[in-house]
Amino acid sequence: MKTIVINNQKGGVGKTTLAVHLAWYLAEAGRRVLILDLDAQANATDTLARHAGNASAADLFRPAAPIAPSGIEGLTLAPADTSLTDVDRGDAAAIPTLGQNLAAANEHFDVCVIDTPPSLGLRSVAALVAATHVLSPIYLEDYSVKGVKGLLQTFVGVQKRYGRSDATFLGLLPSLFNSKSPRQRAHLEQLLRDAGKYVFPGHVVARDGYAEAVAERAPVWTLKRRSAQEAGREIRAVLANIVERAG
Repeated sequence: MKTIVINNQKGGVGKTTLAVHLAWYLAEAGRRVLILDLDAQANATDTLARHAGNASAADLFRPAAPIAPSGIEGLTLAPADTSLTDVDRGDAAAIPTLGQNLAAANEHFDVCVIDTPPSLGLRSVAALVAATHVLSPIYLEDYSVKGVKGLLQTFVGVQKRYGRSDATFLGLLPSLFNSKSPRQRAHLEQLLRDAGKYVFPGHVVARDGYAEAVAERAPVWTLKRRSAQEAGREIRAVLANIVERAG
């Protein structure tokens, strides 16, 4: 089972939008998909509630917690709930436990997508330890761009600390990109100069269609409005590239 973690320690960078669309895209392609919502804000849970399985995301930090497919369109959600906030205050022994529970579910799923919280607590570290692949959406504004070095240091640090040299960093994905903004275009050019080899080839343009998709609880490419169709074409190209790079 491939485990793709969507991670950035900042909020408002489009992690959940990317995570749920990646899960939908993979399920449409016939993959058996498990998506974990590790963010206590539970936005992915709200969007994918009808796909909830037998175990919550918090359950998977407890030893020997089984999770079975929901049987709905190839997509199973381990939902967020209020007990997730207790996980970060718990024992660090829970960090490898998440990976062990995912390994036990290997026969039931082809891909696991993990949406992480906007902080570097126990939940995020556990997700990075369990990951086979990590993708970091970033927002092209000053503070987010300045945090790029910290993102990369976190990934490398977790790899070394937990012996996960086999995990692959897929890249920094410019997200919520405003192509009409001179400032954002300049930041993208700067990012490519400073960290080009770590930048994912492609970006997610800021479009109204994504808000509509979340409200409708459906992939943006299934909606009829022109803005949604444009967003659908763009994000499907990004998702296809993610899937190709993750093998």
